[in-house]
Amino acid sequence: MKKLVSLLLALALCLSLGAAAFADCYTDAGFIKKIPMKPKYTEAVENHGTVEVLSYTCHAYALEAIAAGNFEICESADGNTVLPEVPEGLLPEAGTDIMVEKQLYVYLPYGYDASKDYNVLYLMHGGGEDEAYWLSEERMGKGTLALLDRMFDKGEAEPTIIVCPTFYSFEGEGEQYVFASGAWPVYFWQELRNDVIPLIETTYHTYAHGDVSLENLQATREHRAFAGFSMGSATSLQSAFIHCFDILAYIGSYSGSLTPAEKLEAALNSEEYKELPVKFWYNGSGSADMAHDEHQIMASQVLADMPERFTDGENYCWVEFKGGTHAYNCWLPHLYNCLRVFFK
Repeated sequence: MKKLVSLLLALALCLSLGAAAFADCYTDAGFIKKIPMKPKYTEAVENHGTVEVLSYTCHAYALEAIAAGNFEICESADGNTVLPEVPEGLLPEAGTDIMVEKQLYVYLPYGYDASKDYNVLYLMHGGGEDEAYWLSEERMGKGTLALLDRMFDKGEAEPTIIVCPTFYSFEGEGEQYVFASGAWPVYFWQELRNDVIPLIETTYHTYAHGDVSLENLQATREHRAFAGFSMGSATSLQSAFIHCFDILAYIGSYSGSLTPAEKLEAALNSEEYKELPVKFWYNGSGSADMAHDEHQIMASQVLADMPERFTDGENYCWVEFKGGTHAYNCWLPHLYNCLRVFFK
């Protein structure tokens, strides 16, 4: 009965939270309110940030979990989640380390100064893409870099380090691991905590000051954010929110969840997280996005169930672009909007 009531409240909120409501609530934040966004947001500026590529070695955590035989995957929108069959002989025996060489992209804002402290946004791609998606000019980097350069140049957000890793951990030929697609967002948290954040926050001058002990990462959580689209949005929930909320204070989820509201609520109500403030949870979609309904119902249910943790317009929002689909022309303005309210 409680779950039914929550779902009914979520549906009611879905009807009330639309583009018009968001336009009234978030005017002060300076959000982009509709697409296509105006050309001014990517107009050329004189000062440009730089992009670097870092390499590192880590465990293929998702594959190791699958090899062990006791693993989780994201839930399908219809709730009929079935664990995939693993091709015989493809993975090593349980307990075997599977190590992979990986890389990630880093955007450093213009004038990056190693004597200053910088906030960090860890920004994830979607299914079928990789770490190059957001920042490489061979992919969507031209638009992303133009938006970031202008935004920081105009003082619309505090200059921020943007880090783009990948949740994939292919060992050998990637196409062999299609069966693991639902597991990547669930297990990325181990790589984020153990490998990605330590690499970034010892290489660059963040508020952690190179001290990546758990105590210091927790003490500096309000200077760290995570966002992503599609399967990257699922990663923002399954890995960042549920497993790394003690070291992250801001979450951006664009175009999808694949996460039960109850699972997110259980994490936020846990002994570990129950006293931690949610600085901001940004939810964004397009009205014609294929992932719109399951994402909006989940987010609205959490909002309804946890009024003590979330206040719409203060540390939570649902931003919907009329006519928007599952596409970059929605995700780029969502990124802009996040940087308007993160680290405030």
